[in-house]
Formats: sequence, structure tokens, C-alpha cells
Amino acid sequence: MPSEYFSEHIYTTFQDDWVVFRMKDMCNPRRLMWANDFPHSDSTWPWSQELLAKHTTHLTEEEKNRILHDNVAELYNLD
Repeated sequence: MPSEYFSEHIYTTFQDDWVVFRMKDMCNPRRLMWANDFPHSDSTWPWSQELLAKHTTHLTEEEKNRILHDNVAELYNLD
């Protein structure tokens, strides 16, 4: 089904969107990537760390790592 293909093969990014963190189980957390969009004026910088601390409190450490950095590293083959 298209939804299965999307879930397994399409990466999605988001920035100032706490809803995504709450709905991560309806998506595939292995395909979600948080973005900052620095230096654009609509980025979360310089409050990114505070925002993430508040929005990710209910996530496991593995989910946080995946969404905040591991997924992008895996996608782009970064160390």
C-alpha cells in the first residue's frame, strides 16, 4: 500500500512542531528528522535546546537520538 511505502522509504522533516513528537507512533520514528533551519528568521535558534527539552520529555532516549540526529546521519551516511 502507498502508506506502507511512505512509512518505510520517505523521510520527513519538521522544526517548531510539538505535535509531531506527540504523534510519532502514527509515523515511523526511523524516518522523522527534526530541523532547525538556522540561520533563517523562522528557525528555533537560539532557543532550540530549550524547545527540544520541553517537546521531547515523553520520548525514550533512543527515540530522541533517532529523531534529533541518528536518522539524518544514517540517511546521509555520516559518522
